[in-house]
Amino acid sequence: MIQYDPGYYIQFQKGITAEETTLNVRYNKLSIFKDDSVQEEVIFRAKETQISSYYAPFKENGALIDPYSSPLIAVEQSGEISMKSIVLLHFYEKSLHSLIQVKDEAIFNGIQLIFRPIEEQLSGMSTLPTTEQTSPYLLCLGGFTILESCQFLPTNFENSAAIRTMHEIGINSKEGAKSDDYNLTLIGCQMIGMNRIDEAENIGAAIDAIGMKITLESCIFDMNTQQSNMMKNKINQQEQKRNEDEQQQPEEHLIPTCGWNTAYIRQNTGSLILSKGTQLTNLNRGAISMLGSTLTITDADVQFLNNIDNDLLQSFNNNEDEDQPVVMKPTLLRRNIACGYGSKITSPIESFSENGLQEDSLWILKTYEGKKIDGQQQDIVYESECQLAGGLQNVKSPLFIPHIDEASGIISKDKLGIDIQIIGRHLVRCGV
Repeated sequence: MIQYDPGYYIQFQKGITAEETTLNVRYNKLSIFKDDSVQEEVIFRAKETQISSYYAPFKENGALIDPYSSPLIAVEQSGEISMKSIVLLHFYEKSLHSLIQVKDEAIFNGIQLIFRPIEEQLSGMSTLPTTEQTSPYLLCLGGFTILESCQFLPTNFENSAAIRTMHEIGINSKEGAKSDDYNLTLIGCQMIGMNRIDEAENIGAAIDAIGMKITLESCIFDMNTQQSNMMKNKINQQEQKRNEDEQQQPEEHLIPTCGWNTAYIRQNTGSLILSKGTQLTNLNRGAISMLGSTLTITDADVQFLNNIDNDLLQSFNNNEDEDQPVVMKPTLLRRNIACGYGSKITSPIESFSENGLQEDSLWILKTYEGKKIDGQQQDIVYESECQLAGGLQNVKSPLFIPHIDEASGIISKDKLGIDIQIIGRHLVRCGV
């Protein structure tokens, strides 16, 4: 443990893999960085602690005996840690500890960090872990965290997310604190392929936030790297020509409901701010989920793109001719935001248009989560349903708006009814 001295600096002048039990800073400053001239990676990974033989019978019977005594990096009280150009490996074994923990009034600054699952680092070795990660890369219980130009490589999680915040008033906060007094800021970061195999409801896969103010600036959130690259290389929405076949939704794609309750980013109380070209792309289980929180989108270049259920992606036309754009059918169900009670979204409408493809359809689902239900015991309830403000305030319907171009009817061949044909856009059957 490092404390009291005004500051420490650790500079790496060559590539190395450092195994540490923990780095804990409470009252002073610690800077860890790789020299800019070094091409090799500097990798930090956690060292397992020796488990007493006393716990062997419990482990044999399936009990989780945590092989790590603490987070790899912890900053608390008034401490401050800065890291630059470091690779951080997740735990090799299951653990209840996060890789990094920030709490109290502490500060953590990370620049050009790479968060990597242990499987990728150890590929080719004879012994590999067989389980998913059960704890986050980063846990914020308070404090002030800024990550800039950081990458989170594809990782599978169970009962956890890549980043978690747990700032609950009266539990881990100072007296008089509000839910967004402490903050987490991501600038120019990429979180691609964060996958929750348990598919838990109303929980985030990339970010699962309880409280705090979270700001996402110029970031990319993407679930499918292959599809993302294909879209970026081929789609030219401005030159796209829609024909009648593309405008009509085939019967096999009609679905019984448009609801969903999973998400890539979850904000439960606190506030979420998206700005400066942040993109939420190919998030098939839903982009954002909200409860008792606020979402503010400050710039029209923040974009929700192709957040479509995997089961519907067979309508994705992959043209062999590289000169022709790939066409994504506009009537496929999107999953942009699931917005529960006590929440408010303020945004320009352009963030949801997909370069005009979606027209005035937002794909924002107002849910009943957080609504008081008579006869049921509930921990938290809110009075009002999700509110839309800014450029969304006067939208006729938050989910999608059908457009009918032509309607006609003829008497059926058996003379017992009328066959009606409707031609248009955004014709999706929901709630049947």
